[in-house]
Amino acid sequence: MYSSLGNVQVLISLLKKYNIRHVVASAGTRHTPFIHSLEQDDFFHTYSVVDERSASFFALGIIEEKKEPVAICCTSGTAAANYVSGANEAFYQQLPLLILTADRNHYYKFQQEEQMIPQEHLYSDVCKKVVTLPHVRDEKDFWYASRICNEALLELTTGENGPVHINYIVENDYPINQGIVRFEKETLPNIKRIDRLSLEDSNEKWKSYAEKFKNSKILIVYGQNTPLSDAEIKMIEEFTNKYNCVISTDIISNLHVNHSINTYSICKTLNQEEKNELSPDILITMNANSISTVKNVFAPMKENFQHIHVSSKGEVSDPFKCLPDVIACSPITFFKKFAELGNDNLPEHSYYNLWNKYYQRVGQNGLLNNEELNYSALYVAQQLISKMPNNSLFHIANSMSIRMAAFFEPKEDINVYCNRGTNGIDGSMSAFIGQAHVSGKQSFLLIGDLSFFYDMNALWNKYVGKNVRIVVMNNSGGAIFYNYPGENNIPTIGKHIAAEHTTSIKDWVVSRGFKYLSATNKEEVNSAIEEMVKQDSDSPIILEAFTEKHEDINAFRSILEPYQSKEKETIKQKIWHNIPEGMAKDVIRGLIKKGQ
Repeated sequence: MYSSLGNVQVLISLLKKYNIRHVVASAGTRHTPFIHSLEQDDFFHTYSVVDERSASFFALGIIEEKKEPVAICCTSGTAAANYVSGANEAFYQQLPLLILTADRNHYYKFQQEEQMIPQEHLYSDVCKKVVTLPHVRDEKDFWYASRICNEALLELTTGENGPVHINYIVENDYPINQGIVRFEKETLPNIKRIDRLSLEDSNEKWKSYAEKFKNSKILIVYGQNTPLSDAEIKMIEEFTNKYNCVISTDIISNLHVNHSINTYSICKTLNQEEKNELSPDILITMNANSISTVKNVFAPMKENFQHIHVSSKGEVSDPFKCLPDVIACSPITFFKKFAELGNDNLPEHSYYNLWNKYYQRVGQNGLLNNEELNYSALYVAQQLISKMPNNSLFHIANSMSIRMAAFFEPKEDINVYCNRGTNGIDGSMSAFIGQAHVSGKQSFLLIGDLSFFYDMNALWNKYVGKNVRIVVMNNSGGAIFYNYPGENNIPTIGKHIAAEHTTSIKDWVVSRGFKYLSATNKEEVNSAIEEMVKQDSDSPIILEAFTEKHEDINAFRSILEPYQSKEKETIKQKIWHNIPEGMAKDVIRGLIKKGQ
C-alpha cells in the first residue's frame, strides 16, 4: 500500500521510472508517508542511518561503488540542515546525490510553528536543480508535481553528474485528514518519465527517434525567431522533404520554407471534426513563444500525440501538459541531424497537403491581405502590411496590434519583430527605434495608443532617424479588454481597465520633429500610407489613425466568419425536428431556449 498523498505517489512512481533504488533514511515523522511506502515496495533497498550528516556521506559511498544515483531522505526542520556537508561534497565530486526533504506547509513560515525552517534553498548553491513538490489537490497540481519532479531527476545525470534537491510538502490534515498515516493506494499512478536526447547520446538512440518520425505525421510549432541564413533554410528544407511534416508558423516566426504554413487564421476556423483530422502523431515545439492558436486547438487532444520540445539548454517546456520528451540541441542542429537520418525525399506529403487544404480555404490563397474590410484598426494594419516596401524592417507592438497583424502576411523578405517574450506593452517603441537606428532600413512600427503613450520617451532621444515610420492606431483606450473580459461582464471596463482617454499624439510628435499625418476613414488611411512608404523623406513620419474601439473589436471577431466551417445542424434545429406536431408554441420556445 502507498501513501494517500499525491505528491508522494508522484515521487515514488518516478523514482522507479528513473531506476533509483537505494534510499538512505534518517529517523523522523514528516517523511513517514514516503518511507513507509518504500518499505512496502520490493523495488527499493532502504537503509537506516539516524544522523543526517552521516547518512549523506554513507550515500556517497554507495554512489561511488554502484555508479548510480542514490537518495537520502529526512524529516522537516533542522534535520534538513545536516545534509549541507554531504551536498557540498557531492557537488565538487560530481556525484548524483538525490536529497529528499519533507517539509511543512509554507504557510507556516515564521509563525512560531515547530519544525519549520526555510529549507527549500538550503543547498541551492551546490545543487543542479531545486524543486518543491506541492500538495496535490487537483489535476493541475498533479501535472505540475509530475513535471518538476521529472525535471529534477533528469538533472542528476545530465551533463556533469551532481546533487539535486526535491523538497516535498507533507501535512497531517491537508489535503486529506491524517495524510501522514493513511496508506490506502494499492498501485502507483503511471507517470510518464521524460526522456532527454542529447548530442552525447549514441547514434542508435538518435536513429530510434528518426524511425518514429519516418512513420508519423509531424507538426512542428516554430515559435518566434530571427531570420535564418540561406544555408539554415536549406537545412530545414532537407528535413521537410524527407518527413511527412508541416511547420506551423506565424507572422513573427520569420520562416518561409517548403512545407511551412501560417496557421494563425486556420486554427480559428476549424470545427472538432477538422481538428481531429489534423491532429498529429508527433508535435514538436521549438524557439520562443508562438502567437498561433495551435496550442488551443490541440491541448484538449494531448492523448493523441507525443510532444517533443527542442531546446539548446535541454529544458522542459510543457504547454500541452503531457510531459514531453526533450531533444537537447539547437533547432538547426535538430533539422540537420534528422535530415541525415531520414530516407529519400517523400514522393508526396499527405499531412502537409491536408493542412494546405484548410490554408487555401482562408481568404485568397490563404491570405487575408486583399480581403474587403470595413474601416477599423484591422483595416489600418492590413493596408500597412500589404503596401510595405520589400526588405523593410517591421516591428509590431504587443496586445491588439500583434493579434490583428497576425491575420496578414508581409512579403517574405520583410523581417518581423515583436516584444513577445513576456507579452507586455512596455518598450515596443524603444526596441523599434534602437533597431531602426542601427539597421538603416526603411523601418515601420505598428502600435496601439496605450502602448505608444506608455513608451513616449522612446522618441525623446537623438536616434530617431528619417527612416522611421510609425502607425499609431488610436481608438481612445485598450480595445483588447472589450474583447475579454468584455463590457457585458464589466460595465465599467472603460474607466480603469481599458483606460479610456481623449488624447492625441500630435503635439508631442510634432515637437519631436515628425511629419504628422492623421486619418479617420479608408481614403485618408490609404493616402497617408502611400506617403509613408516613399523612400525619401526629410523627417520621420507618423500616422495617427483614429478608429472606434467597438468597431475594432467587431472587425477582429468577425474577420474569419466567412471561412469558418459550419456544423450541418445546430442544436436548435435538432430540437425543432424532434418536437411533436401540435405542441404549444411557448413550450417549443422553452425547449429551444434550454437547447441553447
